[in-house]
Amino acid sequence: MGLRCKRCGSEEHVKNGLMRNKQRYRCKDCGLNFTDTPPRGKPLALKAAAVLLYVSGLSMNRTAKLLGVSTPTIQAWLEPFAAAYAQKPEPEGRAVVIELDEMWHYLKKVRDPMGLDSLGSCSRAVGGLGMRRS
Repeated sequence: MGLRCKRCGSEEHVKNGLMRNKQRYRCKDCGLNFTDTPPRGKPLALKAAAVLLYVSGLSMNRTAKLLGVSTPTIQAWLEPFAAAYAQKPEPEGRAVVIELDEMWHYLKKVRDPMGLDSLGSCSRAVGGLGMRRS
């Protein structure tokens, strides 16, 4: 099995100069310029083992130590698996959305020290729900 194009997988290529003292090739099918470099990243078997260990009940930290990678790497490998196979449960009953305004809480807290009592109450519509705060 010879050298394959990294974009289309074709084995039809020609030499196309050097880059950083490495032979460069141009694919005859798609025109991509590429070099013969090893694939980047960890093998798919290692990623599958990480998912299997985590699903079996091992923590992310322990899985990372066993496989010799970092914990954020394990999390990055788990996210596509979770998105594909772990469906979010539908909310039961009535769902309520609450929106909090940080500025309102800030003004309420600093009103007394800054002498903002003359402004009156901080009542305004919140989150488009027609609710008022006072």
